[in-house]
Amino acid sequence: MTQAQFEARRRELERQQEESRRKKVKQQTAALAQSIEQTQRTLAASGTAAWVQEEIREIMAAVNKAKDTPASGNIDAAFNELNVQQAKLSSLSETSNQRQDAVQREQWMAESSVIGLKLELEARHEDLEHKESRKEVETLIRKTEDLSNTVQKGQIAGLQQEVAQMRQSALEIHEQDMKQSVDEKLRREVITALMKTMRDLGFAVGKPTIDKETGGVVMIGTLPSNRSIRFEVDLNGQMEFDMNGFLERKCADHLDEVLGILETNFSITTGPIQHNWKNPDKISKGSKGFPSGGNTRSMGGGQQ
Repeated sequence: MTQAQFEARRRELERQQEESRRKKVKQQTAALAQSIEQTQRTLAASGTAAWVQEEIREIMAAVNKAKDTPASGNIDAAFNELNVQQAKLSSLSETSNQRQDAVQREQWMAESSVIGLKLELEARHEDLEHKESRKEVETLIRKTEDLSNTVQKGQIAGLQQEVAQMRQSALEIHEQDMKQSVDEKLRREVITALMKTMRDLGFAVGKPTIDKETGGVVMIGTLPSNRSIRFEVDLNGQMEFDMNGFLERKCADHLDEVLGILETNFSITTGPIQHNWKNPDKISKGSKGFPSGGNTRSMGGGQQ
């Protein structure tokens, strides 16, 4: 598989992941719309709606728009808007009794904005797969509590800008989390192919480990003669290797055999090799930073 095919595979995985996520958001949107409609009917029956007709019209317009938005459309924006509208609706009874002037209305809108932001962040948090991403969003959620306290004191200057910044931060965290999931899946495919190839060539292969310094997945294969090859694969699909105990040309020959099988059986291709000679009798091919020096090879592909 060429680098272009590798990237195409990545894009297909990302597309499938995004499609699944959008379907889930569409289901959440439909359930939320149904809940809002039920609450609106309750308000109408109690007579409270007469004092907040403008708000109810806006809320129901958002509900109808969200219901008509397909999963392939701007469903995230529709879901986020419904969260804001639900927050408004939940306080309409109190608002209809307490609203007195434009200042109070502005205060109410600010509080609703913060509540809507918190609901949105909590929904994103449920979709995250990585601990680091969840911690980042949890920090943002805690900040909404500080924002709520500030708004309740009547301090709403600059609120909308801060809400927009937090929403953008959450979006970027979510996108990075999804990208990391795809990268990890691709790396697992490469590692699985590499393990099978080395075992087929007679290497005893230990369990892959994570290099604490680089974060790469490390795998070591050893022959009965104690000669060994160390491979490390990072999240960018880059492979680094180091060979020990192979004399003269046999070093390159063994490595070429491994890489040849990867390409033939698993459609994983690698770039040009640069040899780093430690002495006239021994070759070491590895990554920059390994004790023996060496080089890096980028890869593409996965199990077909």
